[in-house]
Amino acid sequence: MENENPGRLDVDSKMVQRALEGDRSALAHMYDACAKPIYRYHLSRVGNATDAEDLTAQTFLAVIESLRRYQHRDNFTAWIFQIARNKLMDHFRRNHAHGEINESVVDPAQGDVLDALVRDESRSRLKSLLHLLNEDERELIRLRYTVELSFVEIAQLLGRKEDAVRKATRRILDRLSIQMEAQNV
Repeated sequence: MENENPGRLDVDSKMVQRALEGDRSALAHMYDACAKPIYRYHLSRVGNATDAEDLTAQTFLAVIESLRRYQHRDNFTAWIFQIARNKLMDHFRRNHAHGEINESVVDPAQGDVLDALVRDESRSRLKSLLHLLNEDERELIRLRYTVELSFVEIAQLLGRKEDAVRKATRRILDRLSIQMEAQNV
């Protein structure tokens, strides 16, 4: 069975409350817990480290500015990734660009030369198939496998039901698998 919550961000309501009360160590903990997944998400969309770093910084500035409006009943991960998505959309509007899934989504393990060539070819085929997905499908794949959000967190972020997110992700993966197999013939 798939890991339900592989990249759970370690931020709870007590941590948020401490941050609201001015505890700098709580803010630092929130940053430490969230920065890498948010950076990976931005990098997978913009494709370059400089823009991804800038977007991550903008995201955290917006988090600090809007922390008082955070509703504790909401999932913090979904809330912070909504801010990250908004910053990304602002970036695309300013730059008239469209984000694509970067090769960093797939991180092959190191091996011998033949294995590396096979992995590179498979990764190239997968990347071309990912580009054929519509933007909503690519976003599901990004959030699940680049950012490592749980199905619950993705559902909250996208305003969908958990089961619908789980099924949509499974259908996308099944379709990609069939297409990869068809290309191997």
